[in-house]
Amino acid sequence: MAREQLGVCAEPNLHGLLLLMNALDGHEHHIRRVLGLIPGVIQKLTDQFSEANLNAVIAIGPGYWDALYPAQRPLDFQPFSPLLVDDLAMPAVPYDVLLKIRADRYDVLHLAIQQCYQQLMPHLELVEQTHCFRFMDGRDLTGFIDQPHSPRGRKKRELALISETSQPALAQGSYVYYQRYRLDLNRWQQLTQQQQEVIIGQRKLDGRQLPMAQLNEQSHAVKAGVTDDFGEFYPLVFQNMPFGQLKVQGLVILACSAEPTAYLAWLNRRLGDSGGQNYDLLLDYVQADSGAAFFAPSISFLEDQADL
Repeated sequence: MAREQLGVCAEPNLHGLLLLMNALDGHEHHIRRVLGLIPGVIQKLTDQFSEANLNAVIAIGPGYWDALYPAQRPLDFQPFSPLLVDDLAMPAVPYDVLLKIRADRYDVLHLAIQQCYQQLMPHLELVEQTHCFRFMDGRDLTGFIDQPHSPRGRKKRELALISETSQPALAQGSYVYYQRYRLDLNRWQQLTQQQQEVIIGQRKLDGRQLPMAQLNEQSHAVKAGVTDDFGEFYPLVFQNMPFGQLKVQGLVILACSAEPTAYLAWLNRRLGDSGGQNYDLLLDYVQADSGAAFFAPSISFLEDQADL
């Protein structure tokens, strides 16, 4: 049975580092080999530092997939297209390879990213690097708990990982979507807690949803919730983490799914209809600055394809 990448369904960590890279021309054979080695590097460090809960996700963009694995393309694997509804924009920036490593010890995280990058560096150009962190027991920088009703346990695997029956050659792989949102922290902090709670749709202290009588249909809890209008989970598992510097801060969204179109359906729900109606109110205070689609194959797939 194929072995999934542990970072797809891992529990939250204290630290994270995300690398977005583009491949050098003519290095496909070397990149296949290196991608097959990365899981072994992570596993060795995981065994050595078990208390760090180290895990990783390595994924390939749709524009580069066929250069590496032309015989096994995931079904309906499409680039992330820019979205625009009125003045709400979701830009797209295509990348060839994504690597996200997380751990509960920053020194182990640094060691892991250093060893992986040494393998990748001769064949891939580093375009973007983002350091992420766990903030106040799972909150984002708005001060609210991020996705308080996310699926847990076995349900996460069901939602995020491709089954043996749907795509046997790519079983235990996952469609991965990346977006980075910048938060206008100054404007957000000018709001009262009550105003913030109306926008988010939940209590700031405990993450509970507001009573129905007080709940705005455009609140973040309604428009960006992990369940649909019928109460069923979207096939999405979020591995979000805040990022921040003194002048720029926000949230990195990493969503894993067993279905290729689930994230776009979730995102379109947030954007609402044209004419400025029915959109997620939090989008008045955050702005996406990049977005991309990837596929994270199983460890077994990466290792089997390494020497082709």
